[in-house]
Amino acid sequence: MDNDTEKKVEIENVPLHKGLPKGYENKMLVIVSLAFGFVMFDRFALANLQNYIIEDLGINYTQLGTVTAVFCLTWAIVGLFGSYFADTKASRKMLLGVFVLLFSICSLLTGFVTGFIMLLIVRAVMGAFEGPVMPVSQSFIIPQSTPSRRGMNMGIMQVAAVGAISSLAGPLVQVQLAETIGWRMTFVITIVPGIIIAFLCFKVLINPDTAGNEYEMKKRGEDISKREKVPFWKIMNNRNIILSIIGTLFLLLWYVCTLTYMPGYLTVEKGFTNVEMSQVMAAFGVGAILWGVLVPKLSDRFGRKPLVIISGVLGLLSSFGIIFAPVNLPIVLVIAFFGWGGVGVCALMQSTIPAESGDPRYTSTIIATNMLAGELVGATLGAIALGRIGDLYGLQTVIMICGFAMVVVIIVSCFYKESAPLVLARRLAAKEQKLG
Repeated sequence: MDNDTEKKVEIENVPLHKGLPKGYENKMLVIVSLAFGFVMFDRFALANLQNYIIEDLGINYTQLGTVTAVFCLTWAIVGLFGSYFADTKASRKMLLGVFVLLFSICSLLTGFVTGFIMLLIVRAVMGAFEGPVMPVSQSFIIPQSTPSRRGMNMGIMQVAAVGAISSLAGPLVQVQLAETIGWRMTFVITIVPGIIIAFLCFKVLINPDTAGNEYEMKKRGEDISKREKVPFWKIMNNRNIILSIIGTLFLLLWYVCTLTYMPGYLTVEKGFTNVEMSQVMAAFGVGAILWGVLVPKLSDRFGRKPLVIISGVLGLLSSFGIIFAPVNLPIVLVIAFFGWGGVGVCALMQSTIPAESGDPRYTSTIIATNMLAGELVGATLGAIALGRIGDLYGLQTVIMICGFAMVVVIIVSCFYKESAPLVLARRLAAKEQKLG
């Protein structure tokens, strides 16, 4: 076996985290995927059921956007501090399980709201509990995945699971339940899967053994006073991390606002029924399942940068394609499926690229900082602004702005430095061979 092949085999088959039980990687992936998939199932239930909620509570799109924005605000702020706490002081699996349980309770409480203010408060608290789930979940995947599966695993957890649970099952199940038992009971019964997922977090997950975490240092009997203190600016001082933060501002505007306002656009301006709308939104979910696995998996072998750009181009169809498509359900379903290829950018830009490029001890903090910027500007301010624009100029203008946001994401992606381990190893091997 030559040196190039040996390096490739080493990178593909040796997990970064030693001593894990056989089969644990797959179990870990399933649990964190369920956790984050259910987070997004609850997060976008408000959008999927907006026609029922707006009519019942007597709110408008500006108020709907405000509720979405406040949710994003608490999600982002608590997400950062909760993730830093998980990186430095706490048992990550305990935190993850507790957050899953608490946001499930808040989802149940959504079914009991009686007006705009109460809805705002409940969803704000819910956002605080949901915020740390994604970065803390990713902090399991980075050190506990085989390097050749890292991008794919992150894509499965962050995109494919969300596509299957939130985007595909979400609109179909939630709308059907709302039609049969009402939108309030639809929220109430969400406590059941939350309890099950929280139990699995406590029972099955193993805390990543990363240096610098006080909880892990105490378990190993190490002196906490000797823990290295790393300034926050040093953690963030990396070109790929900075580019990811800039890109995520526009990526989350595209993602959150498309999912928030597309149901209304399809029914109010395109003329589809609620059931047809749920089918189009489900087509987004089918696309997410495929593209959420395929794009990160291909990026493991061919590079993060080119796949981000290709995925971003597909994402343009979810806005411009649907706007200019005829009012024909089969055509719109196909466009939605391919257009949601843009979610492949999410796993790479929000998590994989910045995590691979930064200090591995602070994976949750890096991802949460990226998320904070995107949620505060792209999701929070974006949801409020686009809600107002929707009331003034119509939802077609909102969907078009989402498309232009993805154009900015594509431009930012062109300045990335490659971070995929296999690609970097091939380049290093080629360089050594040339020199030798």
